[in-house]
Amino acid sequence: MKRTKYTIANWKMNGLNNSIKLVKSIENHIKKTKHSKSKIIICPPFTLLSNFTKIEKKISFGGQDCHYLNNGAFTGSISASMLKSIGCKYVIIGHSERRQYQNELSKELKLKIKSALASNLKVIYCIGEKFSEIKRRNKVLASQINSLPTNFKFKSIIIAYEPVWAIGTGKVPSLNQINNIHSKIRLLLAKKIGHNNSNKISILYGGSVNAQNASEILNLSQVDGVLVGGASLKVPDFSKIIDSYK
Repeated sequence: MKRTKYTIANWKMNGLNNSIKLVKSIENHIKKTKHSKSKIIICPPFTLLSNFTKIEKKISFGGQDCHYLNNGAFTGSISASMLKSIGCKYVIIGHSERRQYQNELSKELKLKIKSALASNLKVIYCIGEKFSEIKRRNKVLASQINSLPTNFKFKSIIIAYEPVWAIGTGKVPSLNQINNIHSKIRLLLAKKIGHNNSNKISILYGGSVNAQNASEILNLSQVDGVLVGGASLKVPDFSKIIDSYK
């Protein structure tokens, strides 16, 4: 089954300087190369989103998180409906940094996913094991996948596999490992939502993706795209990653 390919940038808490120039440069590259092999999504800090969603056409934008309620006394939080109201189409949920630093647990993540889907946002749901969990990786991934609701539009969920030990470290699993883990993730999805439905979900790889390793990763049979961190803030590097699809 042919699935949508994605090239997603997660700027994290970066991008304040020259952010509009950066987005425009990426936009110009997409236009110049007539790139059509993947959907390009940028997830900048919340404060930059409204600057971008009104002006760019070739790129879609997403939030880096959302609250599970639409409004309320939750200082510093952003709701899915707020993201939707300024033109966002996507939202990252369950990134390992939020699981670690904000202590996000499965129950809360499940509510966030439901809220995002109810606001017609597509969810980029991050899963992945820590270095200490490698030997029980399948159990960890199965537990994280179980945070997904049972009923949803299957093309509204994107899975991003990011081994926590590879994020920002320069360490990357072997190509065979990446391909095999993605295959196992699809089997875990099949157990939850059925084989046919699991085949509709794009599974991306993230974790120290860069201009040098992107081509080999993106052209693995089980990989449907990449979630890029630091390299997405460098126009030449991110452009090369965009061009890496065969």
